[in-house]
Amino acid sequence: MERQIKLATLGALIGNSIFGFSFMFSRMALGITTPFVMLMYRFILAAVLLGIIACFAAKKGDRRAADGSIHWLRFHLRGSSLAPLLVLGLVQPVAYFLCESYGISMTNATFSGVIIALVPIVALCAGALVLREIPGRAQVGWSVFSIAGVVLMTLQQSAEGAIRPLGVAMLFGAVISGVTFNILSRRLSGAFSALERTTVMMIVASVIFTVLALIECRGDLARLLAPLGSAAFLGAMVYLSVFSSIIAFLFINFASNTLPVAKTTAFCNLTTAISMFAGVVFLREPFGMLSLVASVMIIVGVWKVQTAGQAKQ
Repeated sequence: MERQIKLATLGALIGNSIFGFSFMFSRMALGITTPFVMLMYRFILAAVLLGIIACFAAKKGDRRAADGSIHWLRFHLRGSSLAPLLVLGLVQPVAYFLCESYGISMTNATFSGVIIALVPIVALCAGALVLREIPGRAQVGWSVFSIAGVVLMTLQQSAEGAIRPLGVAMLFGAVISGVTFNILSRRLSGAFSALERTTVMMIVASVIFTVLALIECRGDLARLLAPLGSAAFLGAMVYLSVFSSIIAFLFINFASNTLPVAKTTAFCNLTTAISMFAGVVFLREPFGMLSLVASVMIIVGVWKVQTAGQAKQ
């Protein structure tokens, strides 16, 4: 069990680290095309690749892990109700990406960053209420400490721009979507493998974002296919599809098999620190003492959440 916890923790760490670099590649892609077209290609490629992996996994039958639990790369959906997986896909990535994108566009960087940083603390409460995973006082305290680091880092950004009520509502929708995803993935881990959950998530996202991209382009196929002529766009899609959509979500779903919601969501704050690191190293964005302090707060907070124990139930 100790080995499984270490592997799950490593999975959550890797998954959220990959997410941190995704913002840089998303910016590259958005300099070439629109958000819905970018998301369409991102999730179509992810769905196709996962479909191929699922075909090979299905041939191996209903595999079990050494402890008798579902193997994380099993793919055996025959006879199962897909409704819970479809809901999971609608929540993440569809609802989360829609709410976050529109929320950011209707508020400002400071406000949106602070609101999104609430995901771990809301997840602590939801995990306690829904899954009866009661966090210890130390976990709550260090989670708040990590969130404070995110807030400090975010407050350094420009606070210009109007904050519209609909934008606030959309950002809270993103928080609820992020929390709901972690709760649902944890709940479904006993019935569906990480590969099954991730594959259906990508298929749902590819279908919905293709429809939205077609509506956005008004059926203009030339406009829809134009980004494929850009090497920068194709490179960004490789990262966003293979790493950020397939590998990262596989690791996150794998981690939810073992770790309580309090521990998996604590890693979300690492995404902010790594995103800033990528901007500084690759995009030559400024980095000051406050950024360093905030990064240390985030990393220490996440580490302490992992090492602190759950409350006795």
